Amino acid sequence: MDDYLPLSDQLKLLFDARRHETGRPYMLHEVSEATGVSLATISHMRSGRIHNPQLSTLREIAHFFHMPLRYFETRTVEECYALLTDGVTRPAAVSEIAFRASGLSPEAQRDILTVIKWVQAAEQQRKAGLDVPPLPHLESDDDETEELS
Repeated sequence: MDDYLPLSDQLKLLFDARRHETGRPYMLHEVSEATGVSLATISHMRSGRIHNPQLSTLREIAHFFHMPLRYFETRTVEECYALLTDGVTRPAAVSEIAFRASGLSPEAQRDILTVIKWVQAAEQQRKAGLDVPPLPHLESDDDETEELS
């Protein structure tokens, strides 16, 4: 049996990563209207009720999001991210973040990812005129923390 990443997970990542030109996520009805795939089908695929849609459905969705059809053959979240960022021109700061993070331990890389997710959430909160969420607690060695202060 092939252990592909569930379609609902693939679509969640796709909708999170590929945004409308205004920066907001695409609405299901927008994808439906542009692809000709019914709103119910897209909704059922996103919720996990449809696991194995027709090939033509996947082609239309892949085309809409400017993704290769092989995106739906991914087995891991990392494979999805690799395809989502393939060919994307990155600002220098993003490239530097990736470069510097590549030399860190897996634990430190998870901490960096936690901080990035916090910054994303804080940015959304600020745009909505809400208070910024508290900074997440990161696992660290007390000795290292004392050396940094």
